[in-house]
Amino acid sequence: MKSNYYLILIVFLIGLVHVASAQNETTSAELRAKAIEAAQQEDATTAAYYLDAYIKESLDIAAIQNGAFNSVRDIPPFTSINKTYQTNLSWGPSLYIYAGLIGFFIVMLFSFQRKIDRVSNILLSSLIFIHSFFIIHVGLHYMNYNLYAPHTYSMSTVFAFLYGPLFYFYFKRIKTGYSFRWRDLVHLLPTLLLLIYFIPIYLLPAEEKLKIMLGVGIYPDRQYGLEISFGKMISLITYVFFTVLLFLKHKNKIENPEYRPIFLWQRNIVMFMVCFTMLYSVYMLLLVNYSSPSIMFHLQLITLSSFVVYAAYVAFTNPKTLLGYQLEASFLKYKNSGLTTSYSIELKEALIDLLERERIYRDNELSLNSLADRLGTTRHSASQIINEHFDLNFFELINQYRIEDAMKQFEEDVAGDKNIIDIAYAVGYNNKATFNKSFKKMNDMTPSQYRKQLKKKVLEVVATG
Repeated sequence: MKSNYYLILIVFLIGLVHVASAQNETTSAELRAKAIEAAQQEDATTAAYYLDAYIKESLDIAAIQNGAFNSVRDIPPFTSINKTYQTNLSWGPSLYIYAGLIGFFIVMLFSFQRKIDRVSNILLSSLIFIHSFFIIHVGLHYMNYNLYAPHTYSMSTVFAFLYGPLFYFYFKRIKTGYSFRWRDLVHLLPTLLLLIYFIPIYLLPAEEKLKIMLGVGIYPDRQYGLEISFGKMISLITYVFFTVLLFLKHKNKIENPEYRPIFLWQRNIVMFMVCFTMLYSVYMLLLVNYSSPSIMFHLQLITLSSFVVYAAYVAFTNPKTLLGYQLEASFLKYKNSGLTTSYSIELKEALIDLLERERIYRDNELSLNSLADRLGTTRHSASQIINEHFDLNFFELINQYRIEDAMKQFEEDVAGDKNIIDIAYAVGYNNKATFNKSFKKMNDMTPSQYRKQLKKKVLEVVATG
């Protein structure tokens, strides 16, 4: 008897759910029907009211595109509803997205760079990435495409407190060669806290995120948005202020024309960030006073877009400028050396990597200049590194690696299947005469004699075995 009672109760509850669902469907359908009916009567106010209610109830954003509303589409207040929900390919936001895509492309190129200063590379790539991500996000928002991709909701907000630290540490790295310590991770703490706050929102399904965008979700749209923006302003002012001090303190007066692109890059990125910080601060002051400073917001986006495009321009025209401190250090005079001890060691390790892992010596057109380019330093510094750490000159070092490589190939080809000239070409020589001369200088015997010696040793091993 008791079990029958529970069964009846469950059936009753299921029935209530179905009735409620049917009522909601009926409500949505009625709202849509009333909106279309009002549009047919050219009653723009009523059509806008019911269509807005229908979209918020059903989440059917595409309803705005229904041809039934064409008769009132350009009549206020329906124009406001149309502007809120209809996608719009306008040139301004399109340019923002274009600049952001350029930034993504540059970040991708940076990821393939095999340059010495990976730290400054990572910092600059991260800075350009969050700039690009933000302006693309805003561009999609202005064209209402975010409504069709709800998972983009507040995706760029989590980077709000990263602009300042990334810029400051990138600049500090390229000016002073600063090495990071564990305690520097404290600068990421505000971002970590912000991420923790947004995780519940990011994990919501698309429908719930869309409801938040429409103002009918379980969370208010842009909750604590003003507080986060104010925190971003404080962060920018603080870090940019210390970056300017750093720039003025380490403003090197070097007359070498090769140094000018480095100085221009450093000066210009400081100007970009100072300009952006000032615009953002003015925007926040206006926003606090309950005004809608759209022009100030667009000026920020223009500044960020310009920064990204400028970084792309420098990356293509003079990529060494972005590499970091080792390039600037090569122009400075530290006692009798053009480099600090730490960067001299870094350059040595980078050179060893080029020689042993990439086998750059196999390039028969390799020169001191091209090697310096690969190291991201000057010809003078590259030569100095070779002299100090290897006690050789450039040609002696390259010949040493080439001959050692040739000897290994001879040892792997005891049968003599490969011609000597082929091995000479493979290790980077242009002709057999130079190869023979270099080989004999290093081993006191010619390649042919060395090969015969190897065969003799193999035969002796076989005989004794």
